[in-house]
Amino acid sequence: MTNAVYTLIVRALSGIVSERAAETLLRAALREAGLTPEGVTAGEMTRVLSGPLLVRLTGVLPEARARAEVQALTRQLQAAPVPAEEDPLALSADDFEFDDPEYAAAPPERRYALGSAAGQDALIQDLGRIQGVQGVMVCRANGEVLRQRALTGAANLGSVIAATALLFQKRALRLMAADMGTQTVCMRPVGEYCVAVVASSQVNIGRLLAELGQIREAA
Repeated sequence: MTNAVYTLIVRALSGIVSERAAETLLRAALREAGLTPEGVTAGEMTRVLSGPLLVRLTGVLPEARARAEVQALTRQLQAAPVPAEEDPLALSADDFEFDDPEYAAAPPERRYALGSAAGQDALIQDLGRIQGVQGVMVCRANGEVLRQRALTGAANLGSVIAATALLFQKRALRLMAADMGTQTVCMRPVGEYCVAVVASSQVNIGRLLAELGQIREAA
């Protein structure tokens, strides 16, 4: 069972990204730090927030906002009545340095002409290079499939994307991840389009979400 520290942060993080993405990002960050949702302390969580989680959020949000959100999460953790073995909670994100060869910096912003077949193919090809990715789809926001590769049940996935379009708009979400059992589907709206990636359980979800976060539509 997850403890109070983990539950507090994952609920707060769900106000920034989708609930599924929040849990996926936080669990991945904890794993990198050698920690678990069941045993993480407030002090350990503070270091995770300002470390692996900050780097992941920087790939999803503008850097200034990512740092502000991490600082807000740290303040919530400091104010909450959760057990702690130490009290380093006054530290901010700027007090930490990290050496992670894969997440030391957010991936570069990438622009694609999603209204053209060439732009759609380029996006699919780039995302398909990520280990664990099994399929990529480009749709309109209404779920109309424009391009897809290595996917089965494309029509059904298009319906899922269409159903989430309003949720993206109402909550101003930029990413959403859904657990489909043995697979994870990550979705991102890009202008009037939506990109969906189907990945296996072996995918590095942090990298995948960071890559999706940097996709832009070419003017």
